[in-house]
Amino acid sequence: MKARFILPVLLTLLIQKVLGMPGLPPWTAEIVLPVVWIVAAALLQRERGWPYAALLIGLGWDVLLEPVIGPGGIAWSAACLVLYALASLVADRSPKAWAGLGLVGVAVVTLVRQATLVPLGFPFSLTLSHWLRSVLLTGVWCGLVGIVLALDLPGQWRIYRARKLR
Repeated sequence: MKARFILPVLLTLLIQKVLGMPGLPPWTAEIVLPVVWIVAAALLQRERGWPYAALLIGLGWDVLLEPVIGPGGIAWSAACLVLYALASLVADRSPKAWAGLGLVGVAVVTLVRQATLVPLGFPFSLTLSHWLRSVLLTGVWCGLVGIVLALDLPGQWRIYRARKLR
C-alpha cells in the first residue's frame, strides 16, 4: 500500500466507526465503507501488494470495531483475493462492475469473518436479513463511487477551463 493511500483508508475506517454510533439510523452501520478500497484495487489492478494492504485494513477494522484482532485481517485478505479473481474475468469497469464487486466483497468479508470467529468461541451471530442489508447497501455505496469516477469531474473541469482560455 502506498503512503498516499494510508490517510484515506484510515479516514474511511474512522467514518465507519462514526456510522455505528448511537443516534444515527441503525442501517448506516451496515454499510461497509472500506470495501471500496479492495474493489478499486481489484478493478484497477495496478498493485499486486493489495492483499497485504487488505490484511492491514482488516486488522485496522478489528482494532476499531471488533472484540478480537485477527479475523478481520483474514476476511479482508480473502475478499481481496476473490475480487482479484473476479476482476480478471470481468472486462467491464463501469459503475455496475463496481457495485457487483462491492456486493461480492462485502459478502465474502462478512461470511469469512463470522466463520473465523466461531472457533474462537463467539456465536455465529449473522442473520440473513442483516447480511442482505449489508450486502445491498455496500453494493450501492460502491456503485456510487463507480459513478463518481466515471463522471471524471476533474477531467471535465480541465476541459472546461481549457475551452474558456481559448
